[in-house]
Amino acid sequence: MNYNIEYIPSEKMEIQGSKSEIFKKYGKEWHIREQGSGNGNWLLIKKSNVLINNKSYRKEVLKYYGREKLTEKLVNRLRKEIEDRHIPDFLKVSAKSLSV
Repeated sequence: MNYNIEYIPSEKMEIQGSKSEIFKKYGKEWHIREQGSGNGNWLLIKKSNVLINNKSYRKEVLKYYGREKLTEKLVNRLRKEIEDRHIPDFLKVSAKSLSV
């Protein structure tokens, strides 16, 4: 099976607005933290991700390598292992469920 592996870097942005507006617009995809003391400034952070065949495997990759932070270097390591035919179990299980 061919694996299309894509690293998506983390993002960070600062915006201004009311709490309800910010959470309504960004709450599902971003971690939101208030900046300052109630002046309407917000820091939004989206964690890095790894997509394999267009599906997120962030948690599985972190667990597989025993890491807490997903980096491009770690994704490149995974890519190299897969190229060398060392397929992690979490991908083997996923491939079986796709072929059924």
